[in-house]
Amino acid sequence: MNGEKLSEDEIALYDRQIRLWGLAAQANMRSAKVLLINLGAVGSEITKSIVLSGIGHLTIMDGHKVTEEDLGSQFFIGSEDIGQWKIDATKERIQDLNPRVELNFDKQTLREKDEGFFQQFDLIVATEMKADEAIKINTLTRRLNIPLYIAGSNGLFAYIFIDLIEFISEDEKLQSMRPTFVGPISSNRSIIEVNTRKDEEDAKKTFERIKIKNSYKSLEEVLSTATLKEKMTRRQLKRVTSVLPLTLCLLQHEFNQKGEEISFEQMKRDAFVWCEQLGVPKTVINDEYTQQFIKQKGIEFAPVAAIIGGAVAQDVINILGKRLSPLNNFIVLDGITLDMPLFEF
Repeated sequence: MNGEKLSEDEIALYDRQIRLWGLAAQANMRSAKVLLINLGAVGSEITKSIVLSGIGHLTIMDGHKVTEEDLGSQFFIGSEDIGQWKIDATKERIQDLNPRVELNFDKQTLREKDEGFFQQFDLIVATEMKADEAIKINTLTRRLNIPLYIAGSNGLFAYIFIDLIEFISEDEKLQSMRPTFVGPISSNRSIIEVNTRKDEEDAKKTFERIKIKNSYKSLEEVLSTATLKEKMTRRQLKRVTSVLPLTLCLLQHEFNQKGEEISFEQMKRDAFVWCEQLGVPKTVINDEYTQQFIKQKGIEFAPVAAIIGGAVAQDVINILGKRLSPLNNFIVLDGITLDMPLFEF
C-alpha cells in the first residue's frame, strides 16, 4: 500500500480528513485495494463510509438478489429493485457517493473464486458470513497475509472479529511524568520502539513517537482458546455482558453443526460451557437474551448495522492510513443496553 501523490483536487475534496490524519495517510488509502463480501445492512454501512473517505479501489462481491426483507435495513435499494441482483441495483448509487473511487462489482460466490482472485487485495471485509464460511476465508487470508474484518449481527446483537495477523502502528502523544518504555502492554500488544522530540514552539514539551506491534489470532483459534482468565479482575468478570458467551456459542454451533438449528436448552448449556472457558460466572447468562439470540439469528436491523458498520469502517480507514493502534480483536454490541465492549483474546 505505497501512497501515491494526491492531486490538488483530491487535497481540496478530502481537506477535512487530511487535517485529521495527514496527507500520507490519505495517499495510502487512495492506493489501497479492498474487497467487501456481501452488501447487506452492515456491508452497506461499511461501503458508504469507506467510499466517502476516499478509498482508491473497492470490489464488492455479492451473489444475492434484493428481497422485500432487505428494504427495511438497506439504504442503497428501493421497492423497485426487488428481484434484481443487489450489485446491479446499487452500483450507480454507490458510485455517486464518490466518482473518484474505482468500483468493481462481482456476482460470484466464494466457492467460485480461486486463491489468485484474493491476492490482489490489501484488505478484506466479510459480512453476513456463517461461521464455517468465516473460518474458511480467514484461513485463506492468513495464508496470503491479508488483513481481515468479519462483522455479523443477530438482531439487536452484533459482533466484529479482526485478524490483521501482525500490524505495526505508530502513535504520538505528549510525554507524561512517567515516560513510555519498550515492552509488553498485553498478551497481544507490545511497544517495540519509543522516540522523543521537543515541541518546536515550547521546549518544555516533549512528544513520544510510540511504535506498537499488534499480534492477532485466527477465528478458529479464538473459538478454541478464547478466555478472559487472568486478563480481568473478578469484579470485571462478573460484569461481562451475556452477549459475549452467547455470540461465541452461536458461532461455534454454526461451525460444528453446519447450519442445524439450535434449541433454547442446547444454547443455554453451550453458553454455560463458554462461561467456564471464559472465566465468567454462569449468572451472566440471561434467559431473555438467549431466547432473543435464537429468534433473531442472522437478522439485520438498520440501527445496529449503522453502529457496527461505522466501527468497522473507521478501523479500516485507520489501518489503511497506518495511524493509531487498531482494534484487537473481538467486539460485541448489545443493542438493548448500547454497550459495545472490546475483548482481547
